[in-house]
Amino acid sequence: MKDKELVKGYEVNTVTTFERIKTALIDLLRGYPIYWYYGIIETYLDKEFGNQAVETLEKDKIIEFASKQKSKELNKKLTEEQWEKLKLEGKKEPLWYRLTEKGVGVVTALINQKHSEEMKEYSQQTLKQGKRMLEYSMEMKGFTIAMIIFGALTLILTGFTLYLQFFK
Repeated sequence: MKDKELVKGYEVNTVTTFERIKTALIDLLRGYPIYWYYGIIETYLDKEFGNQAVETLEKDKIIEFASKQKSKELNKKLTEEQWEKLKLEGKKEPLWYRLTEKGVGVVTALINQKHSEEMKEYSQQTLKQGKRMLEYSMEMKGFTIAMIIFGALTLILTGFTLYLQFFK
């Protein structure tokens, strides 16, 4: 095992592999089912772990590799600059892949999970604002009662003053 694969229990929140792979899979969804990709998942992770992640995702049937014939077709579309970059990375040719039907389901679930987390956070913020509004309305209730009492006293004093002026 590599050192990066050994994580102590209290350090588990420092592992960002899943978040990076999730982002890469969402990128793959953008072109499903028409486009084939290479190097997307690998760019989100270290080279070694990127290759390992690609193999694992293919084994789990989240992504599928292009056939040899399809790879040849896709390789013909690469520019000289892309070929040079691959050579610098030590690769003879790119490993083409795309999401499978199962992969689309996984990505959709990940997007829904992210949306649910955002909605939960929004709901918590709304709840906090609602509590503040309730506290404010309770303060205003006291002020309103005080104003009613003050108005009633003013009315009584005005009535008493009128009584003294006109009826005495």
